[in-house]
Amino acid sequence: MPLDTVLAQSEQWMTERVSLTDGVTFETTNRLRVAIALLHLSLEHQTGIHSLVNLGVIGSAFALFRPQFEAYVRGVWYHRCATDAQVSSFIGGVQPPKINVLIAEIEKLEAFDEKLLSSTKRQLWSNLNDFTHGGTTQVKARCTMDEITQNYKEEHITNLLTASASFSLMASIALSAALGTEALARELHSTFRRIYGPAA
Repeated sequence: MPLDTVLAQSEQWMTERVSLTDGVTFETTNRLRVAIALLHLSLEHQTGIHSLVNLGVIGSAFALFRPQFEAYVRGVWYHRCATDAQVSSFIGGVQPPKINVLIAEIEKLEAFDEKLLSSTKRQLWSNLNDFTHGGTTQVKARCTMDEITQNYKEEHITNLLTASASFSLMASIALSAALGTEALARELHSTFRRIYGPAA
């Protein structure tokens, strides 16, 4: 699918998602404040990825995909798995467990027993690290025979936009669960399928 088409889809989803989720109020507890803030950060990273691609700042857009993924995983873990003590420790500045531990605990939950998170991490983690930390993937994507310039394939850019939108749907659904509103989750999923097709 052409980049312009995928950008249009991404923008439509981003705009409609924001209109559905921004400004929603919730019960004020430490657990929910932490979880919702992290899920909102994950959503914001999708906005950042879209905006950077739209500006042609492709390397920085790729660099945000790992933080988007991590913010989602942390948000779900603090909502569904963390103890009260772990929530309090995080607020006090203590880092959460490593991502493999978070994913393993999340995937013990019935809603995550398809192991999508662990399979996604296994397939993408090396490249995500390269993109975020300036590894060889970033270097190869900006070198041609005789100059330094962006050299990203359009297919990879469109895949990034679609993957980022998909993770923002997951973060939106997790946000709906934290807010305790199934109706919002259904509306978000319906909106996403309308934009990206019935198989989405």
